[in-house]
Amino acid sequence: MAKILKTQEDYDRVFKRLERDFGKLNDQQEQFALKEFGRLISELSEFLAEFADDHGIIQRRRSGRVLRDLDTLEQNIRRDGEITLRNIIEETSSWTTSRLDREIGLGLSGRQFDRINKHVVTYIVKRFGEDGLVLSDRLWGLSGEIRDELASVIRSGIIKGDGINSMIPKIRRVYEAETWKIKRLARTESLTAHRGAIAYSAQESSVTSWVEFHAGVKRSDACVSLEEEDRHGQGAGIFKPTDTDIWTPHPNCTGYMSYVLDERWL
Repeated sequence: MAKILKTQEDYDRVFKRLERDFGKLNDQQEQFALKEFGRLISELSEFLAEFADDHGIIQRRRSGRVLRDLDTLEQNIRRDGEITLRNIIEETSSWTTSRLDREIGLGLSGRQFDRINKHVVTYIVKRFGEDGLVLSDRLWGLSGEIRDELASVIRSGIIKGDGINSMIPKIRRVYEAETWKIKRLARTESLTAHRGAIAYSAQESSVTSWVEFHAGVKRSDACVSLEEEDRHGQGAGIFKPTDTDIWTPHPNCTGYMSYVLDERWL
């Protein structure tokens, strides 16, 4: 049973604790995403070994086949990336909704819980970011970039007569160079799901009609602008839960949202 919260300060403490614990979850999710992408790169080493001779060299006449088969790797990155990110989104939504229900006492039914999580996943998958892309487009671009970089390394290695043992460290460096993109994608989509769950839970409950946006530790211009904005005449930083622009002001946002307690509950 949730502790009875009587003041706005009580609610603020809950959300600060929520953000602290979500940060830990988000770090774990980033590592999970990196591990899944890294697994595909490891499989590439086994793939190259199938084309190498007894000396570990891939003959030039086989280069066309090797490079064509990289298309399969690109497809796997897209497919597994979508599965990985969807799992992260679903985990974040469920975790956030459960915590809010338990600590604030939203009194959500099973049907409401499922509806919130469905709304969150649908929104994340279909939303257009500042780049004008949806999630699948971002994964398409990322997988294509990785494929092109790997093709360049492998083509160069084959032409020079390098063995696969010489190419593998270079392949790993390609992956390492792309990790920041993978981490940013996992973090941003999870953050958006987290805020979406907060907003949709607010819409399903009678506890609040408003949310407050707090700029993060980085104090980005976008976050500070939202924190100072009085869009609805309710005070600086006060928004409707349906104001989706506060869910993801920018990638890697460190800001957070909290509920503004309805006066009828004070």
